[in-house]
Amino acid sequence: MFEGRELDHIGVQVTDSEADAKFYMEKLGFTLKGKFKSSHGDYYTWFVTNGQITYEIYQSANIPEDAKGKVNHVALNSTDIEADYKYCVENGYTICTNGIEEIPSRWEHGCRYFKVVSPTGEQIEFNQNL
Repeated sequence: MFEGRELDHIGVQVTDSEADAKFYMEKLGFTLKGKFKSSHGDYYTWFVTNGQITYEIYQSANIPEDAKGKVNHVALNSTDIEADYKYCVENGYTICTNGIEEIPSRWEHGCRYFKVVSPTGEQIEFNQNL
């Protein structure tokens, strides 16, 4: 069902999203793909890309004390979020979101996503930009 699925992005939780995004752009040559006001505070979520990989960089206070950032999830591209969700539910995947969630202010028409958990706790997101 998911073989050959393209990587959409890697979500990184950080303590300073602006500083991290600037590092990727100024030091590593990434370009800005999107910048969105966060609904969880007075900061932005940044999407930066080098043309092959995209990082979603967002601020969070929920980071281990010994780290300033951590990979939170790997997101796969979905062209039919409803079908992907149905497949995961029917096949016993552990869903760690409140079903299919939506962020209407992301991208031109919003996005819909859900996350599943691997046996060791890694979160895999299925994301469909609308």
